[in-house]
Amino acid sequence: MFAQLSFLNTAYAAHPLVSEDTGTQGVGGYQIEVNADWLKDEGVKSRVATATLTKGVLENLDTFINLPYTTSEPNGINDVSVGFKWRFFDADGFSVGLKPEYRFASGDQEKSLGDGRSGESLTLMTQYMWGRFTWLFNAGFEHHRYSDPAKNDESRKYIQKSSVAMLYAINDQWTALIDSGVKSHVSKQEKSDPQFVVLGLIHQVSDDLDLDIGYKKALNHTDIDKQIGMGMTYRFK
Repeated sequence: MFAQLSFLNTAYAAHPLVSEDTGTQGVGGYQIEVNADWLKDEGVKSRVATATLTKGVLENLDTFINLPYTTSEPNGINDVSVGFKWRFFDADGFSVGLKPEYRFASGDQEKSLGDGRSGESLTLMTQYMWGRFTWLFNAGFEHHRYSDPAKNDESRKYIQKSSVAMLYAINDQWTALIDSGVKSHVSKQEKSDPQFVVLGLIHQVSDDLDLDIGYKKALNHTDIDKQIGMGMTYRFK
């Protein structure tokens, strides 16, 4: 349950990445991301889907709303989040940004679909592009509040996280990626923090449409054993 709750409270970057890039949509630009993931942890299978709408406010500033939904039992909407992405430095292929986010207590806490109370997160994003390669590094934290007194006592309020990713543009249509990271375990009793690696492919069908597939594998016993996902990203003005 703790592993599943940790996953559902995570707002993902451009699927199948966990690390967030610093790219923005530009003034008047919109982006819709829809993805689905199949998870298996200690023999228990589950399914989740996420839809994210992003709007470009400035050339270097986006706002977004993230709508996660669990499609397996117990099914229902998870904690919806809103936030913005701000790229405040950009020079010679190197860029830095911040992504603050606010989570609403929209998920049913009794079904482990949410915390029961609102929360926040902040991510520092760095990106470096060189030729066909792009490197990403993220560091941040999540602040959780729990309405259940028992869960409040046994769960960490602050979750630290970091990740690093590398993308390689095979050609104009295909990009391969690897992403790896670690974050604090939700349970105070667990001393081993979840670690993972993601392998994936992104296919740029056109300038406005991407399709992707990814495989996420645990690097230790505290992360979700494995996860397979597919996604679609559509950009328009």
